Amino acid sequence: MSLAPLDGWVPGRIYVAEGRLRVDWCHLGTQRFADPFFDQTLERRLRHPFALLFRHQTSLETLVERHAARPGLPVRGLVFHMSRCGSTLVAQMLAALPRHIVLSEAGPVDTVLRAHLRVPGISDTQRIEWLRAVVGVLGQRRNPEEQAVFLKLDAWHVLELPLLQRAFPGVPWLFLYRDPVEVMASHQNHRGAHMLPGLLEPAQLGLEPGALEGMPLEEYGARVLARICEAGLKGYRERQGPARLLEYKQLQTDGAALLTDLFGLELTAGDAERLRGAAERDAKNPVLTFEDDTEAKARQVSALSRELAERWIRPVHDALEAERLRGPP
Repeated sequence: MSLAPLDGWVPGRIYVAEGRLRVDWCHLGTQRFADPFFDQTLERRLRHPFALLFRHQTSLETLVERHAARPGLPVRGLVFHMSRCGSTLVAQMLAALPRHIVLSEAGPVDTVLRAHLRVPGISDTQRIEWLRAVVGVLGQRRNPEEQAVFLKLDAWHVLELPLLQRAFPGVPWLFLYRDPVEVMASHQNHRGAHMLPGLLEPAQLGLEPGALEGMPLEEYGARVLARICEAGLKGYRERQGPARLLEYKQLQTDGAALLTDLFGLELTAGDAERLRGAAERDAKNPVLTFEDDTEAKARQVSALSRELAERWIRPVHDALEAERLRGPP
């Protein structure tokens, strides 16, 4: 297939078939990634008959070739997070500015990052090439005002922070976190995929395979969250470029200023108003007004989840807080 027929198309899904990675393309046209999550934008687009009926499927090599011919807009920021700690609000604030393309937990990015776990023999060099290609093709300018790409990753992707920094050297990044009891309370009601055994390799969590047998889900989740925070803390302490730590409670008061400073945003009066407007809305359901649920989570959390949060996550949370309060050099 020549590259021209893929104008207006983006990689919606990458999957393994017969030991190789394949790409399922979705026609996006000029539609922006403005929804809280990447998949929501694709689902909305697939309601259109053309996007639903006409599909392209290619090899991953075709995507790499397309990226080589059309590299896409530059990546200006990476957003890592603990999960359930305000990262979707950060993504929505960045997406409130029309000049930004914000890729929020994009499935194709996750597939490429974890490809070596599904197909033996894939090297870090290959993953970096594919990651740049996926982000570059998703980050094509589809509207005249678009200038830069921001990548909001899944919570477990901070475990791949060194590789992501190699893929996007010098790009500023931040790590968001929240009081562990509140995060455990959120997952208690609706567990994220990474809070259930199976998504992550035990070795990524510092666990022997047999250690999972009989482990309560609450303990497993607490240890996953602790490992994610440890990776964020380690990356911050070893940083060589611009990086920041952001605690959930800062979002409403300091979030816009921190994003502006870290990512070098040059705001007009209209931009500042857009950021304020995004910060005042519920990130996952923007038609609603933001409401602080801190007290509700403290009441709802189970005694077991609270105890495990204090045992496994609190020490690294406090270390993150100490680093944040110390401030950047």
